Amino acid sequence: MPAPALKRLLSSYLPSAVQDGSAPRSESLPPLARVRHTAWIRRLGERSRGEALATARLDFDEALGDVRTARAIELRSRIAVARSLHELWHFREEVFSLVACRHDQARAAGRLAELDLHFPRRDRS
Repeated sequence: MPAPALKRLLSSYLPSAVQDGSAPRSESLPPLARVRHTAWIRRLGERSRGEALATARLDFDEALGDVRTARAIELRSRIAVARSLHELWHFREEVFSLVACRHDQARAAGRLAELDLHFPRRDRS
């Protein structure tokens, strides 16, 4: 099967915000496990790792705010003790699954898009 045909087939199963396919698409990437920040970068206005992690934890917790199941409570406790953005990135799929079960895929995709703002982006070709 040629690659374009496979891409068309797979894209038919994935929700897309862009219907015509003309706008560039991007995906979130896990942050590097250990990023070295130098003092001059922080002076330029970049948030500290601790600040970014705290903000991301709050957003992950908020994404699960209306999901009240044992799995959601357990996930929220793991989110609260996550030590890095890299670790939080791996919880995205579980957040999506829990929200999709409680509501629907569209709402889960919206919440996942908000969570993805905490992570680096890469343009997809």
